[in-house]
Order: sequence, then structure tokens, then C-alpha cells
Amino acid sequence: MLPRRHILDVWEFIKDEKDLLSMSTITLAIDAIKYLDMESKKDHLVEALELNEFICFMHPTKRPKNRSLLFHVVSDLLGLLMFGVPRKRKHAIDSIEIVNYSEESMEIYPVIEVWNDLKNKVYTKKHGATSIIHGFERKIRVEMDIIERYPFVDDILFESQESIKEWLPVLASYYDKKSKEIKDIYKKWWSLWGCKKKEHEALSGMIERLSSQALREYNITINQDSLMKTILQEKDRNKNENEEFSRWYKEGVNLLLKI
Repeated sequence: MLPRRHILDVWEFIKDEKDLLSMSTITLAIDAIKYLDMESKKDHLVEALELNEFICFMHPTKRPKNRSLLFHVVSDLLGLLMFGVPRKRKHAIDSIEIVNYSEESMEIYPVIEVWNDLKNKVYTKKHGATSIIHGFERKIRVEMDIIERYPFVDDILFESQESIKEWLPVLASYYDKKSKEIKDIYKKWWSLWGCKKKEHEALSGMIERLSSQALREYNITINQDSLMKTILQEKDRNKNENEEFSRWYKEGVNLLLKI
């Protein structure tokens, strides 16, 4: 999912302002650091689970804030079910299933139980590249509804530039990177999302990146002006997309927390 939705993911279960900022920042960092290493063979959902485990054992004072990494995984898995699996993510589920998620080498991971439960309820077969691009459009609609109806999310996204400092020692030790390198890449990634800008500016950036991806990976051309006009006008449709995602996301996390 996109960054504002990941912040809303945390907010769905964590209302304390300080914890919300801290937990949102670590869940955003997973996507930002993936931006640092685009050639990594490890799916970032696996990284989220392994980083969660790493924090539990190596930085116990950060618990339970790292729980947001599990929220991130549920959100992304739900996104794959609802919006389709892009080519670069087609091995994501296989990777999740083989990760050594605990010292006891559990045969069934809670995340996989959530995946299987949601798959039975949510999944419908997608048909090719056009469906994948349509899925990305739907995700952008979710992001735009959050900008429209949850302005505090942009406050959290803005403040995460400073809040990332709290997590730099953890991230640096896990990724074997210098703290400055991680901070710099977070700033570069953060700048892509049009935080605190007008709706049409934030939307323009997302559509431009989607258009480049669609042409590069699927040889599909998007009419950017038409798509932008449609999304800006269809606020009720954007709201419905976001609320549908929230319903399934809450069900998934509630199941995860019971296991």
C-alpha cells in the first residue's frame, strides 16, 4: 500500500499520538529502505517480519512499537488480494511462507493464517496487466481519500522526517548501513509523496510514477490528465475504496492479534 494508508493502518488500532508517530515511522521505513536497494532479492514483506523479530530480541525496549511492522505486512498482503500482484511481487507469498519467523521455526505463521483467511473472503482472480494497472489506480484513490478526510495523516507523514532518528540505531544495525545513509534515503523517498501539498500536486506525482511504471513494465500508456480529473472528481468512489480496505484490514489484524 501507499504511505498514507500505512499511517492510517496504525491509527486504526493505535490512537496515542506519540506511539502513532513512532509506529508509523518504522512501518514507513520498510518501504523507504526498499527504495534504497531496488535490486534486493528479498521481498520487503519478509524483511518486515525479520526486522520485527530482530527488534524483539535485539532491541526489546522498542517493543511493542515494532508491532506496526505486522500491521504493514497484513496491509500489503490485503493489497495483493484486492488490487492484484505486480510482476515484481509475484514471489512475495512464497517468500513469506518460507521465512524463519521465530526461533521455534513454527510450521504455520500467524501472518499466513491471516493470508489464507482473507484469501477465502477477498480474492478474485485478476486478468493480466490491465487489471494490475487498475489495481494501482484504486490504491491511489485510497490515498486521495485519506488526504481529503484524514488531514492529520499528512502531519504524521511530515513529522516522520524527524521521528526516523528514533529508529536509526535499530535500522543501521539490522541493515548494516550508516545511520546517515538511511536518514538520507528516507528523506529522498519521503519527498516523492507530496506531503502537505495541494491535492492535485500530490495526485499528479502518484499518477506520473504509475504512468512510468505502466509503460516500462507493461507497455501500457495512461492518459494522465484524464485519470487525474476523474480521481479528483469521484470523491465518493475514493471514499468507498478506502472504507472497503479498512473493513478487511481491521478483520485481518484482529485475527492476527488473536492467534
